[in-house]
Amino acid sequence: MLRRLSYRLLVLVSAVALLNALVGPALAASNARVTNDGSANSYARYDGGTDAALTACSTGRRPQNEPTVAVDPHNVDVIAAGSNDYCLQTTGGDVWAGYYRSTDGGGTWSNSLVPGYPGDTSPAGSASGTSGVCNAAGDPTQSFDNSGRLFYGFICFNRAKPSNGNFYVATYENDGADYVRTTAVATGTPSVWGIFNDKVNLVVDQTSGPRSGTIYVGWVKYPGQAANNVLQVARSTDHGVSFSKPVRVSQGLGEEQFADLAVGPDGSLYATWRIFAHQKSTSVDIWTAKSTDGGLTFSNPVRIATAISAFDGEAFDQAGACGDGPFTCASGLTYPRFASLAAIAADASGVHVVWNGRLPSGQSKVFVRNSPDGLSWPTAVAQVDAIAAGHQWFPDIASADGTITAIFYDSRADPAYSPDRPSGNAATGANSGNVVNVVAAHSTDGGVTWTEATANTAGSNLNWEQFGSRRSSFMGDYIYVSAVPGRVVGAWTDTRDVVPGADPRETGASDDADGFDVFQGGCVYTPNDINAPSYSSPLISDACLSQGGLDSNIYAGGL
Repeated sequence: MLRRLSYRLLVLVSAVALLNALVGPALAASNARVTNDGSANSYARYDGGTDAALTACSTGRRPQNEPTVAVDPHNVDVIAAGSNDYCLQTTGGDVWAGYYRSTDGGGTWSNSLVPGYPGDTSPAGSASGTSGVCNAAGDPTQSFDNSGRLFYGFICFNRAKPSNGNFYVATYENDGADYVRTTAVATGTPSVWGIFNDKVNLVVDQTSGPRSGTIYVGWVKYPGQAANNVLQVARSTDHGVSFSKPVRVSQGLGEEQFADLAVGPDGSLYATWRIFAHQKSTSVDIWTAKSTDGGLTFSNPVRIATAISAFDGEAFDQAGACGDGPFTCASGLTYPRFASLAAIAADASGVHVVWNGRLPSGQSKVFVRNSPDGLSWPTAVAQVDAIAAGHQWFPDIASADGTITAIFYDSRADPAYSPDRPSGNAATGANSGNVVNVVAAHSTDGGVTWTEATANTAGSNLNWEQFGSRRSSFMGDYIYVSAVPGRVVGAWTDTRDVVPGADPRETGASDDADGFDVFQGGCVYTPNDINAPSYSSPLISDACLSQGGLDSNIYAGGL
């Protein structure tokens, strides 16, 4: 065990040094851990009080992933963030929307949960539309307006019937300090085959134009057993008190997913999304659309990338995500789910869309395409860089002060990299070390050329078997960047704090040598895994789960 840990430390140091040599200086001084869930009283309620859930969250050391971040244009020292926060598992049994805030430019953070979680009997919690309706929340998305109001979008659902699948927006005022309300945007139906609203995105018009302060929300509506889902957009013109009836943006060609929105300097609204090729008549495509009337109508969608080779988990094993025990895959690899996704930004130079996809070699690269107006796309698709090592995936993009910033995961420093394997897996299926980094790419010429720098001060391996029943991994479906004049900040899921260990259920004949097991502590195993009832797993409430084996966190840094 000591030899293994020493080797990983050596790999980490070498990987970060190599990455710095390849892409430029690390932004070392700007890193901060956002989710401080390892000390008493670190989580507080919206009103400064506490309860059993937040007391448990403070020392729970549970996973947080799928972050969002927003810089306040009213006061750039204020930054808000959010995540899927599993700290609620001990008392509430599931995940909730975490809310985190910094008033010193991201140096230190206060932690909380959006009101309305199970067990929240405070006045705001009881008044929330989520109270008693859904017991799990996630898919966070955030944006400020110019007056310091923060709007926090999230979905709320039940894993068992009734599933619901609702979309809400919470409002915080006074530079994100004071919670005000939670408003329902779209409501699912209480049936396993009913309507489910998912993969949400929110942006606020931060221009000085006539629609300044308008909130736009985009999401995908899954219509029960129907074959196709559609991207919808709604808006609020009263600071999140109410939202309009949604308008349909996409064509419903297939599974259309992961909407991303941006507002340009003239107040035009842009949307991008991806199609998953689950039907014979579809391919993996990236689409865009534009609205010039405040989201009331949209242009005909434009396909800007056709039949891309997707960097999806299914490319390496048909299961799409692989762990241990009941989650073991025939490939022998260990990795969470991931997919090729797109993001959009708009500025004075035009509209810019990034996504990731595989080259013929199998390497995942970040691609960019630029448009002068979001309708015509005269320039060809280009790669952000041409380095031949490592996968690059989960890009996000934003623009301010004449600089476009894209952020993404990057494994170019992995000594065991192969285009035929997910990042962090050696040829034997073993852990190749904390070799996944976060890279920020910058362009000052409208997205034509890019320079890069590492954004993290320590690498990650996103394959730790530390999610759900502790035999599989999950890193979320995206990372985030926010840019306003005067500050750019990125946020990502980070596993530097995960405590490695050994799994006592493994006897040496299965997968105990892969190096992805985490600290088990004094877990008491019970056959509670719904995927394999005879398989022994610890209960969610077991105190052993608060000893660091699950401790993925959200980190943020200036870019």
